[in-house]
Amino acid sequence: MAGAGIRPAQRPNPARQPRLIRRPHQTRQQSTPGRLRRLLVVVLAATVLLWISATVLLRSLDSTVASVRGTASPAFLNAIEARAALSDADRAAWQSFRSGEAQLTGPGQLYQNDITTAGQDLERLAALAPPGGAGSQQLQTVSGQLVNYQALVEQADAAYRTDIALGSASSHDLGYAYLTYASNSMRDPQGGLLASINQLAALDKQALDQQLGSPWTDSALFLALVAVGLLGLASIIAAQVFLQRRFRRVTSPPLLLAAALVCVLLAWVGTVTLPADAAFNAAQATALPKLTGIWQAQTRAVDAEAATLRANAAGQAPGAGSGGLSVIATQPASSALDADLLSAEDSGGLAVGIPVLVALIAGLAYLGVRPRLDEYRG
Repeated sequence: MAGAGIRPAQRPNPARQPRLIRRPHQTRQQSTPGRLRRLLVVVLAATVLLWISATVLLRSLDSTVASVRGTASPAFLNAIEARAALSDADRAAWQSFRSGEAQLTGPGQLYQNDITTAGQDLERLAALAPPGGAGSQQLQTVSGQLVNYQALVEQADAAYRTDIALGSASSHDLGYAYLTYASNSMRDPQGGLLASINQLAALDKQALDQQLGSPWTDSALFLALVAVGLLGLASIIAAQVFLQRRFRRVTSPPLLLAAALVCVLLAWVGTVTLPADAAFNAAQATALPKLTGIWQAQTRAVDAEAATLRANAAGQAPGAGSGGLSVIATQPASSALDADLLSAEDSGGLAVGIPVLVALIAGLAYLGVRPRLDEYRG
């Protein structure tokens, strides 16, 4: 009976002691690999976020600059060049009639050159305009008005030559009447050819301003990318600190190299996007307004000279006048604009560099943590 009384008291003790020893040991074994896995997931997630942010920033900037350089800017510049060329064509026709050259050359070679230039500008505009849009419809109106203007100038030339053949070269009233009709059809502020082109240029300017005002060209976006990069860098440092404390290892070369590559990626993106933003801003604030201003100043001068020629019934000597538009005067500003936009579009190899560096960072992070996980499996 005494032995029977002792056994119930002794049986629980051997069962309890192993449990008290194993549970803390098992918890430690499970927590370290778990924390390692969580750290690795955080590092990889931060790396993926860095890749997405850098790619979106680069592609959005490239897309905006490409749109401005390839579509929006040429469309607007073609519109104002067409407007200037047509105004100069009217001036040249009046100059030819007033000087008497029309009896030999009609409206003159300069008139023909201006009409050709304007036609080419309108063709480029038609190629750039989205089908069915407001710009496309306005182009159809402009094309019809241009055909009507040319027909009136041809009638003026025919009437002028008829007057010469009939011996009434001193008046040329009918020829000047048709030329006046042609001028009115071009310069009528309410629906004339130039007014229609001004409306077309306004549409193109609106589209250009929307592209130039794109938030993707703001250099402040690089700071957001830096914040994402610092998050990735902090996660790598946290993994390194954990390995140092838990395994008493001073540094992990793969993690150290991964951190260095994060810094390299941020520096590379900065050296590409910040100058690109600066070049784009220079094109917007300096080169484009300067080129536009030159075209507009020449257009005003041509408009004024055309008005003088139209009102001067006494005529002018052959070769008098300003000579019309000067394309040479626009070339420096045009070259500066092209150079700024070309510089802004230069991605510096980042399109390939970003995914390569991100893959290396992720791979190195994995190599830095994976051996410690393998120790627990062993």
